[in-house]
Amino acid sequence: MEATSDIRIQVVIVSHDPGLWFDEMLESVAAQDHHLVDVTVVDTGSEADPTARIHRFLPQATVLRLESTTGFASAANRVLDADPAPGFIAVCHDDVVLAPNALRLLAEEAVRSNAGIVGPKYVDWDDQSVIRQVGLLVDKTGTPVSTVEEGELDQQQHDAVQDMFAVPGGCVLVRADLFRVVGGFDPKMSFCYEHVDLCWRARIVGARVMVVPSAVVRHRQRLNERLPPPLVGRFYRRHRVRTLLSVYGFWHSLRVVPQAMILSAVGLLAAVLTGHVSRAREIAGSWGYNLVRPGSIRQRRREISRVRHVGDAHIRLSQARGFAQLASFLTERGGGAGSSGFGREPSARSTLLSRLSRSRVSVVVWLAALILVLLGARGLISGGIPVAGGLTGLGSSSDLLSGWWSEFRPVGLGQEGFAPTGLGVLTLLSWLFLGETGLLRTVLIVGMVPLGGLGVWRLMRPFGAQWVQVVALAVYMANPVPYNALANGVWDALLLYGAVPWLMGALLTGGRLTPFGSSKGTSGPVSHRPSFFGEALSVGLLLALTIAMVSEALIVVALVLAGLLLGSVLAGTAEGTVRIILVAVAGAAVAAVLNLPWLLDSLPSLFGDRPGGGRGSSWAELLRFDTGPFGDDRLGWALPIGAVLPLALANDYRLAWAVRGWMLYLGSAAVALAAEQDWSPVPLPRPEVVQVPGAVGLAIAAAMGMAAFQVDVPRYRFGWRQFVPITALVALVAAMLPLLAVVAGGHWNATDEDYSDVAPFSDNTAGDSDGLESRVLWIGHPDVLPQGSWKLDDGLSFAVSDSGAFPTVAQRWVGELDDRTRQVGESVVGAPTAGTKRLGAELSQWGIDTILVAERLAPAPYGDLSQPAPRWLFEMLDGQLDLAPGSLTAGIATYHNTALKPSTTELSVAVSPDDSASGLTRLLLAVQLALWVAALIGLARISTDEASRRRALRGEMR
Repeated sequence: MEATSDIRIQVVIVSHDPGLWFDEMLESVAAQDHHLVDVTVVDTGSEADPTARIHRFLPQATVLRLESTTGFASAANRVLDADPAPGFIAVCHDDVVLAPNALRLLAEEAVRSNAGIVGPKYVDWDDQSVIRQVGLLVDKTGTPVSTVEEGELDQQQHDAVQDMFAVPGGCVLVRADLFRVVGGFDPKMSFCYEHVDLCWRARIVGARVMVVPSAVVRHRQRLNERLPPPLVGRFYRRHRVRTLLSVYGFWHSLRVVPQAMILSAVGLLAAVLTGHVSRAREIAGSWGYNLVRPGSIRQRRREISRVRHVGDAHIRLSQARGFAQLASFLTERGGGAGSSGFGREPSARSTLLSRLSRSRVSVVVWLAALILVLLGARGLISGGIPVAGGLTGLGSSSDLLSGWWSEFRPVGLGQEGFAPTGLGVLTLLSWLFLGETGLLRTVLIVGMVPLGGLGVWRLMRPFGAQWVQVVALAVYMANPVPYNALANGVWDALLLYGAVPWLMGALLTGGRLTPFGSSKGTSGPVSHRPSFFGEALSVGLLLALTIAMVSEALIVVALVLAGLLLGSVLAGTAEGTVRIILVAVAGAAVAAVLNLPWLLDSLPSLFGDRPGGGRGSSWAELLRFDTGPFGDDRLGWALPIGAVLPLALANDYRLAWAVRGWMLYLGSAAVALAAEQDWSPVPLPRPEVVQVPGAVGLAIAAAMGMAAFQVDVPRYRFGWRQFVPITALVALVAAMLPLLAVVAGGHWNATDEDYSDVAPFSDNTAGDSDGLESRVLWIGHPDVLPQGSWKLDDGLSFAVSDSGAFPTVAQRWVGELDDRTRQVGESVVGAPTAGTKRLGAELSQWGIDTILVAERLAPAPYGDLSQPAPRWLFEMLDGQLDLAPGSLTAGIATYHNTALKPSTTELSVAVSPDDSASGLTRLLLAVQLALWVAALIGLARISTDEASRRRALRGEMR
């Protein structure tokens, strides 16, 4: 730009014992494309004379050596009387590297916009894709607020030239006449905050302060390596108070200074209560140091008053609204002041909540969570969990082993086929529990709540703020899904509640979405870069384990994937979707291989045959997760209301994740509605199963509300946005109240009884069959049956079990319906049409001694879930001459087969065991076991290698 080509720029570099980086800094100054540049290096008491080193790159530079460390401000002021007088003065630290066009772009913009002070965009010294600073906002108490987030990637989102209240130190271009008018830097400010003070005084004389992001400067910002860390905090607070006491006029000082003192008192009290004595000393000392020097403050106020051209009211219009100091206490996000001086302002480590997080919050939060779990489930832990619905018993450890290793499956009338992988998993777990399968069952039911909470905690860890994790944990554990699942006997939903957050964590790490990583090859702030094979193997192992226990896991994972992808598209951040799909497909392939041969053998009936309709829950009920006794009042809306905050206030990736969370929430509710209203052409599991991704999504959205409160709200002017967090907080507190009510009950609304004492399973009827090994025919809706079942008619299913023992987990996976068992169902369904009056005689050929028609999850008045059987079924059974009604138990109807005789029973299995088939089955099971071991060893080796590479990389960086 021709207008600036004749302007002389005086570059002043303040150095003190510079390291190896200094050569690169000098070389960058020598490479500037603005030709009229004079360089003065002010060395403040370095042990080694840097003159020769400086002249090697800048032969014409002037070197001023000071005998002592006078501080940055005094050293920079040495150019106040430079002759000839330059047009601009560029004040630089010794740990910056300027882009070749940096000074020219700064000067051009200063002339174009008539700015008094301009600053560049600072990027990380080691990674230029990470922004460190782009101007500063400052509130009325003088507390700076950075305009960028810690670790934010440079995607040109901050590249607009704009006015700022202040610019960080490092490389600042100041008009020389302005610098002289304001008296340069305050010489009493040795380090920290001097650039904010200079910009404030420049605004008082009527100068503009601007940031020019096209001018790029790398900055090390390592003041803590040169000064003891306590001094950094002490200087920052001391100098901020000095500025606050000096720059305002009389009336504004009366208004603002008391407010600042009150905020400091709050910070002081918080520091004392939390045991941070050094921080309390810094806060008190900052005021004490300045208040005992009233002469210095008065002199400075007079100097500022003489040059004042702009009133405080006008200055206040350009300041950040609210109290950034209060936000710095309550968030983990540091301000940007630190850029004033050699380094940063006290980092996020010095804020109240981050210190609490580091030392106490994690322990306190998890102690509270575990206490709530133990109190809420105390009755279940001490008294046992009834065998109701899908909450089947496990049997003994030997039963589990024989069930997995055998090719005979005790479902229906007996089948020959591959054992479910879940039986092998349960066998191994029973060994780990030393054969205590009752304790194992309790852990696999009650323990899924804290396991899911821990999964959400880890899922939110890459967001880098522990209070985000706390909110996600609270919202997830307060969600009605696990408690309604327990009340309704839906073990699948409980298992998925514990597993889905872990699956999502593995999937998102593989997809590398921000902040888990970048799809464009740049890692997120806390992410690592494992191999694709390692990512797929990790997802595959978790998915394989989940599918082994819950076959509907494939439907749930598909819902998670669809919600994430659709949410990404709606949020305008579709990058990374291809990689997520690839990782998910590869992981599903690994999971399928690890679940062979059972998966292939059971594929036709893998997702069950549950009839649609269910309770017929409405859209509003599903949005409140009201599928049982929990969530059925107005407080059920509290969780969704609390998750609205980020949609109104969040920006950047926080908004993207809020949208993804809401898509998971709404998408799972829509699928659950399709299942409940019988709109789906394919069988779908219970709504508690389908809504687990929605529970995770709502937790993510609510957590993004906390992130928005920490990062986005302080950037807005005071208005309605400041009231939204209060509304969200009230809603989240209200959402916790039903959870406390559940805890008070001591059994999480679980039923207290089951049908294990109903004939023929009760002790007093164990011998009523004259020594016959007989069977029980179960009829009812699959939601109330205590084992896996096959569809019988609309709203009805049936199952067959041995009468000698109540069904166990071995009957949980029923597989495909075989021909002989199908005949049992056809006999029942066809009886009304055929006019059969002796159904008992027909059922006797399969050894069926008892028919149980279940209409409730548990005997009344226990268990709220009821699924009445159709009237035609009872009319048909009551009209049979050889079926006698049994004992009266509310919730289940019993019919005894009087036609069953030893001569009519055929209790052989459907297919006689074939020795060659048995050998092949066991060989395949051995191969399956070997594949699991190989996958676990492979993942362990990959994880170890990646950990070694990360340690080596950190060693190189140090």
